[in-house]
Amino acid sequence: MGARTRWPLPHRVGGYGSAEEFRLARKEAGQWVFWKDRVDLVLEGRYDEVRPLHVELSPTYLCNFACPWCSCRSAREDWSDDDVFSHPRATPLTVMRENKIDHVLEHLAPHGVGIMWVGGEPTMNPLLYPAALKADRLGLPQCLFTNGSLLNRRRIDELFDANLVFVRVSLNAVDPEVHRVHHDYDPRRGYAERVMQNLRRLAEVRAQRRSDTLVGVSVVVDERNLGDLEDTVDHLCRLVDEYGEGSIDYAIFRPAFPFYTAQLEVRDDTAERFLRVMGADAPGRRRLERAGVDVVVPDDAPPAGGAEGRAGATADGLGCLSAGWFSEVTPNGDMVVCSDRYGNPDYFIGNVAKNSVDALWNGPGRRAVLDMVRSTDCYATNCPSNGRGYFFNRLFREIEAFRSQGRLSEVRSWIDDLRAVLPQPAHSFFL
Repeated sequence: MGARTRWPLPHRVGGYGSAEEFRLARKEAGQWVFWKDRVDLVLEGRYDEVRPLHVELSPTYLCNFACPWCSCRSAREDWSDDDVFSHPRATPLTVMRENKIDHVLEHLAPHGVGIMWVGGEPTMNPLLYPAALKADRLGLPQCLFTNGSLLNRRRIDELFDANLVFVRVSLNAVDPEVHRVHHDYDPRRGYAERVMQNLRRLAEVRAQRRSDTLVGVSVVVDERNLGDLEDTVDHLCRLVDEYGEGSIDYAIFRPAFPFYTAQLEVRDDTAERFLRVMGADAPGRRRLERAGVDVVVPDDAPPAGGAEGRAGATADGLGCLSAGWFSEVTPNGDMVVCSDRYGNPDYFIGNVAKNSVDALWNGPGRRAVLDMVRSTDCYATNCPSNGRGYFFNRLFREIEAFRSQGRLSEVRSWIDDLRAVLPQPAHSFFL
């Protein structure tokens, strides 16, 4: 780590520590400093002028799973595998049509706004695949979050052709019955076997093409699948053994978070037992890391089953200081001021299928929403503490504390030091 004796800590403004403290810190927490135009606005206190680095774009809100723990559970539907446009709940509010997708992409492109394809289950909309290819032609960074059940070899090839940054499969379990219970679908569907097969195909294509598109998995844990964790680790290690290091790039493990409407199965010791398998230096984590799989276990995840907490957040009248950084676009093209509001119409700022990003950012709709966010102290009352918005709100409030003390020069030095020691990101998806 060179001759440096003081290392900037990315999660604490103006904070410094030892080389070991820096090594253990989550580097992505500080990589926002590389977007210098946004940083300049922050240092000038012009938070409302920041435009999004990426949006969570849902080509459909429909889903073939009904995961009890899902943050968007209220938008999910029981569903067949066939034509999403024939679903009885397929409306302009739940399924995005071709012209609308094209207009959204064309309005995001001038600003280089990245795309996280989410949902619902985004692969239920067959327009996802040509849209991803078009987004690539427009030069937009993009990634995909999928449950993996509706992919096939042709669709997987199309995803790799679109040069996605990553494809992340919400795996959660490998035992067929545990997988079914954890995702709450009809047992006649046999989705578990299809997910396993498609994850294998993703690993195979990743290895064969030597593609830059990463393949990742996520595992959200409560009592339904806690006993399956070790088998999940075994399965991922076997895939790497078969297709080589780099076929599965990363795995995210976290306790289920008690979002509004979520139905969790937890005990007082669920999180503790989870960490025995996947925590720092735990056997499951060590096995995956030896196999070359990057393991992420968020250290700020709340205990499973705890209340949706905002520890330390107090009403201060500052409003949302991170509302520009990450946004959401609904299947109707409505743009949400914050990607943590999950399609809540109270936070809609206008329609990006009909209007440019500039028009929305400078328009009365966004101003009205920001005023509402400030008057309701959304950061202290609604902001989920495991989200990007909460983290950046806390960080930027620390900057405001330095500003009020006339110590902004210390913040600038800390930012310069972060730029000197952190890897420069190619995209914003891991922030």
